[in-house]
Amino acid sequence: MNLLTDREYLGLTIPFMLSTMTQPLMGAVNTAVMGQLPDPKYIAAVSLGAILFNNLYWLFGFLRVSTTGYAAQAFGAADKRLGMLAFFKPLVLAMLISACCILFQKPILELYLAMIGAAPEVNELCRDYYYILIWGAPLVLG
Repeated sequence: MNLLTDREYLGLTIPFMLSTMTQPLMGAVNTAVMGQLPDPKYIAAVSLGAILFNNLYWLFGFLRVSTTGYAAQAFGAADKRLGMLAFFKPLVLAMLISACCILFQKPILELYLAMIGAAPEVNELCRDYYYILIWGAPLVLG
């Protein structure tokens, strides 16, 4: 059995941890930048958008976890074909989910905004933020 050293283990886990933190950090940075503007509606809109994206992407976190599990099984079996399938199956699924998110972007956002009940000017700014960031879904989920 081929055991990983501590260094090899950290080399695998640190990028995984960083990738998990990127979406919430982006929302925090966007919120901090908008907090510098004089009107609080900007920070409210970006905060609402960041919450939506964090939840949306967290909902599909199973892609990351399942990929890791299947890749570990393929590695343990020393099967390169299974290793490639462990990469491509979740990637194809992520692209299909991303396409659905983009295709249904308006209903997703309108349902969310109806549930939140923010002021109309905040909703409008949140729409602008959302309609820009939704195009990153394929990269984030991939």
